[in-house]
Amino acid sequence: MEIAIRPSYFVEKILTINGKPFSLEGRDYLRKIYDGAYNSFLLKAGRQVEKSTTLAARMIAYALLIPHFQQLYVSPSAEQTRTFSSQKLLEFINSSEFIQKYYVNSSVARRVYERSFTNGSRIMLAYAFLTADRIRGKSADAVYIDEIQNILYDNIPVIEETMSHSSYGHRVYAGTPKHQQTTIEFFWDRSTQTEWVIKCEHCNNWNIIDERNLQPKGLVCNKCGRLINPKNGLWVDMVSDAYIKAIRLPQVIAPWISWDSIWRKYMEYPKAKFYNEVLALPYSDAANVLTREDLIKASDNYPLLEKYDPVVLYNMPTYMGIDWSTSTSDTGSYTAVVIGTFINGKFRVVYMKRYQGLETEITMAMKDIIRLAREFHVKLIGADWGVGSGGANATIRETLGNESKLFEMYYSANQKEIIKWDNKGNKFILNRTETLTNTFMAIMRVETTFPRYSDWSHLSEDFLNVFVDYNKNNVIMYNKAPGKTDDLLHALNFCYTIASIDVGKQAITRS
Repeated sequence: MEIAIRPSYFVEKILTINGKPFSLEGRDYLRKIYDGAYNSFLLKAGRQVEKSTTLAARMIAYALLIPHFQQLYVSPSAEQTRTFSSQKLLEFINSSEFIQKYYVNSSVARRVYERSFTNGSRIMLAYAFLTADRIRGKSADAVYIDEIQNILYDNIPVIEETMSHSSYGHRVYAGTPKHQQTTIEFFWDRSTQTEWVIKCEHCNNWNIIDERNLQPKGLVCNKCGRLINPKNGLWVDMVSDAYIKAIRLPQVIAPWISWDSIWRKYMEYPKAKFYNEVLALPYSDAANVLTREDLIKASDNYPLLEKYDPVVLYNMPTYMGIDWSTSTSDTGSYTAVVIGTFINGKFRVVYMKRYQGLETEITMAMKDIIRLAREFHVKLIGADWGVGSGGANATIRETLGNESKLFEMYYSANQKEIIKWDNKGNKFILNRTETLTNTFMAIMRVETTFPRYSDWSHLSEDFLNVFVDYNKNNVIMYNKAPGKTDDLLHALNFCYTIASIDVGKQAITRS
């Protein structure tokens, strides 16, 4: 990406902040973030280190310097995106006389989720956590994914598909670390892992900042223990030839954050919070929900079936859950199917399949799912709404008719009701955390059973890859490590939920 003027110097000439000219004086370490023409860039930052300000100023610089440049900003929530739009972008745009004079007139878009300029450039804003469906159909030259540690990895290919027709394809990821299993660490592990390395003036040791550099008196050399100056640093790539340029930006670099403030946080914060928000380092405190022992304990002495068996199924009606995916193994997501039934109050899983190889093609998977529904005399199907909506789900519904009735299911991140029927959308809306909790508890209490473990142990990772996480409001959520699979878990959740509704174990709210 060729630009005649360096963006960092450009923004200093045109932007103001808090009524004063925008300046990077004393913070020259930020210029590398503005000026690097990286195809893929990651900013792993502590809190209050100008992450959002830098992203906003950088986006404006590229919008003004490159005519008809289309940028898309995505955060995990509508609130975060609105805040970024109004408090960062809008403040810069409205307070700049240069922008108002040359790049804004009555014809440009000034909406919360869209800002445009007279040179044809545009900044679009959106949000995605559990689903990226609202982003489909947009076109962009550059994508900024903010707070990426709280965005499900499987949504990132959907977001980046917006650049499929662009000659730029510029990716910017930004966020604050949490633990080793999050999306931000997945990208960091594949990056240059660029650190601000500080030279000790006393012993000439070069320091990469971590907990060893912290003392009550200030930032010290991890070799000789004497004070070091954060200004005596430079950016150094720890990994060469990586396809992602990545920078770690801890608070100790920021000149406006006093050492008293940092030391107070060190003494008062929980260690995980201090590592994440001050040092911009992950802290491994995530816990997996299920253990292998849980799965073995829940496995009974019956086979994984290939078709309906009245001996195993006690002539009870069966149910199917489908988790759709158009992705392949490079994103760790597959179409998956689970079939089960309730027998004497317990849910019995009798069939599981993850579609791999040639069967990942959705038409082939759909044909096989229709075959399975007939082989197992399935009564009701709970199917993922996202990918299947209007396509595969409709075809299955039309093909099977009254043989097996299909109901679509859509995950919500913040719905109060556990399950709500959306009469307008003709689908069930599931509180993701609550329904998954129900499914997990049924397994741990052995109220859901699996076939003998040797028959399905090769599929068990889908249930072991999920861990307990928390969003920025400290609300529990379930996540998985990027590149790992959890599709059978969601297929089971849809299957268990639709069966529970049918037998009266789960109430629903109607909209």
